[in-house]
Amino acid sequence: METKIVLGIDGNSIIVARTIGPCQKEEIARFELDELVDLIQYRYATPWNSGKDALEKLFYILNEIFAIYSVNPEIKKEDAIKNIRFRIHENINK
Repeated sequence: METKIVLGIDGNSIIVARTIGPCQKEEIARFELDELVDLIQYRYATPWNSGKDALEKLFYILNEIFAIYSVNPEIKKEDAIKNIRFRIHENINK
């Protein structure tokens, strides 16, 4: 069986995992938000505040994508994008 490396989101961290079969994954590493910000700052000379702000916003969006597909795995991507843009899944703009 082919082993794959996958990335997952868990709150404010990125998990690196290895597949161990069709339904199992083994966590290899976990990168916290501050560690990711530090990598962005070091690699791209981005100010810490700016890098953290952008990364936090990305995490919010990724968590919203995860939440939408957790509730409805059959949702079309276009509908998911619309829901995120207008925060429909949170009953804010209804």
